[in-house]
Order: sequence, then C-alpha cells, then structure tokens
Amino acid sequence: MRNKLSKIIKMTAAVLLVTALILPMTSVDTHAEIFYLQTGRRLDTDFYANYYPDLKAKYGYNAHKLLDHYINYGIFERRIPSAYYLYNMDALGVGDVTPKELLYQRKSLRKNCTQSEFYNAYDEAYPIVMAARATAPNNMYGQMCYVANVLYNRINFNPGVRYKTSGAHYNDPCSVFGNVDKYANGTRIPYGGDCAGTTRAMGLCLNMLQIPYQHVNENTWKQQWCKVTINGKSYAIDPYLTPYVMEESYYVRLYPPFMP
Repeated sequence: MRNKLSKIIKMTAAVLLVTALILPMTSVDTHAEIFYLQTGRRLDTDFYANYYPDLKAKYGYNAHKLLDHYINYGIFERRIPSAYYLYNMDALGVGDVTPKELLYQRKSLRKNCTQSEFYNAYDEAYPIVMAARATAPNNMYGQMCYVANVLYNRINFNPGVRYKTSGAHYNDPCSVFGNVDKYANGTRIPYGGDCAGTTRAMGLCLNMLQIPYQHVNENTWKQQWCKVTINGKSYAIDPYLTPYVMEESYYVRLYPPFMP
C-alpha cells in the first residue's frame, strides 16, 4: 500500500513539473476586457476584435494589444471602439482628415492601384472631403451626403465617368479619381469604371472623413455600395443613382434589378 501511494505521489509530481515547464511556452490571449479611456470612450476589446477582422487576425482577443492599437492607431483612424457607437456614431466626434498612411481600409481601397496612383486619387479627393467638413461640421450624415452629391455630378456630368467593367482601374478609386491625364480645361480625366470603382471612390472619401463604412458585396459580380450605420439606421450610398443616399432597406427595394 505504501509503495503504491509513493508511486502515485511521484507520478503526480512529474505531471505537475511537466505542466509547469509547458505553460510558460504557450501563448494564451488575455480575455476580452472593457477599458474606460481618458477620452471618455469605452473600448470593448471583444467587440473591437470581432468588428475588425484585420485586428482579430493579428492580435486575436489579446485585450492589451487591442487597447494599445486603439490608443495609438484606431482612435485616429476613427475605428469603432464598442457596440454603443454603432447607435451613437456622432458621439465619437468628427476629427481631422485621415492621413494617407492611416487609412485603415487602404488595402481594400487600393485594389489594383500602385501606391503613387492611390495617392493621386487621395489628393484629388482631398478638396472634396475638406469642403464636406466645412459644409457640414460635426455632422456625419451631412458630410457623406455632400460627398455623394459631388461624386454623382462628377460621374454623370461634365463630361462624366465612362461605365466599363474591365480594363485599367475599372474597380478601384482611380475610376473616378487620380488620373494624371487632364482635359484641356485642366480637370483630370477619370479612367472610368463600374459600381465597384465608384464604391471604392466613395469609400476613400468616407475613410478620409473617418466615417466607418462597409463595402457591400465587395469582390463579387453583384451590385456594390457603401453601407454606413448612424444611430442604428443603415444607409446605402451609391453615387450612380439618385437619391444617392437612402435607407438601405429602401434602396434594396427600389432597385431590385440591380440587387444580388
């Protein structure tokens, strides 16, 4: 009996020793946490990771790494820190125009652009974004309507943007912005494109305005548009159509031939 008990004690000790050696070698994510920041904002790291797949892929649910990202990058990119702000977007405040290097959707926006082409598009969109901020200060809905109006007129008039579903830049922001070639009057000649290109052109402006949005049906042969949710209401923004900003549920019903 004594020998059996001695063996059990030795085996238990061995298991505990192996566990003690292995655990420090494994990386365990910190559980999701809620942080109340000096800015008065509430950061829900679980929400933050789930809402932004790029962050979840990089940091998992490591709360302190997500907090570090939000403080150093996310707050300037105007990323949404918790579910509360999906219904109270204006509570985030409208900050400065996002610099080229901090556009958090820049990989999606660039698509097939080179960096210099993308920066040309950014530079051409910049005065439109600045005018939107001046026209509708601290009003996200007013700003996105202003930009959509400018893009609608640019696409449809004087002389307009050629519709095409193939060729250079048809599905990136340079379809509307960024070509270095100019007309005789000095305005740039857009490359032309389809709903994917105009959605990315609109998305570029929204990203610059720090207005979070979703590119609906991205990278599919389906109708595409920018979806923005403000105070619990979802809007579809489609510069090809008029009205170019409308409640998404109405948009889908109004244009059923174009929907997936």
